[in-house]
Amino acid sequence: MKKIFLLLLMISSTIYAQNEQNNKPKISAIGVGTVTAFPNACQITIAFNHVKPTLREAINENQKTTNQVLKIVKRYVADSLDIKTSLIATDKSTRWDQKLNKEVFVGFASSQKLIFTLKDIKRMQDFTEELLATKFNKIEKISYFNTDAFEYLKKAQELAVLDAIETTKRLAKTSEIKTGGIIYMQSNKSPNDNSGNRVETYQFESYGKGMGGRGVSSSGELINYVVSVTMYTEIIQ
Repeated sequence: MKKIFLLLLMISSTIYAQNEQNNKPKISAIGVGTVTAFPNACQITIAFNHVKPTLREAINENQKTTNQVLKIVKRYVADSLDIKTSLIATDKSTRWDQKLNKEVFVGFASSQKLIFTLKDIKRMQDFTEELLATKFNKIEKISYFNTDAFEYLKKAQELAVLDAIETTKRLAKTSEIKTGGIIYMQSNKSPNDNSGNRVETYQFESYGKGMGGRGVSSSGELINYVVSVTMYTEIIQ
């Protein structure tokens, strides 16, 4: 019974202290920090899709092309753990026949995906030139990122804190009030949070010996690392 009483007393004291802290007059300010950088690496998803009269032919053609591309990829990727190959998927392939006004069977399809990380983005153009010599279907997705994102986010976080402090001082000066210490601070992002730190591009079809779509960039677009900080500073009356 004494243990329960002590626990309730501790909870009540904590809630009271929090309420007292929240009831203090305060200035609320939001600081924003932004650091920009170009990506220096990317994750590439290559899709294979082959349609042949028989399922065995489709699978053989798919495996042949995948192996060719895999040999090329290994020349650009030092760590084999950065290379992932999906299982082969098979299905019937059809197309719409306007004369017959229905879907007609055209063969069997064999598809597969190969995903890998290119850590030296400067080699992108050389890689795509070699890739075009194979019968791959398309570059399905390129996800550009920077390997120093952790440091950029930390810097953005620090800039956000400085911005919040500067805003608080300016508001206090304009309002002719005195401020005490910071009583609350919260960041909307951790340096370990990788979400939103990539630039995605999609669907680069292969047409003969050329690339469809917008083309493959060897640099990617500028990445903005943005962090906001909410800060409460006590007002001294």
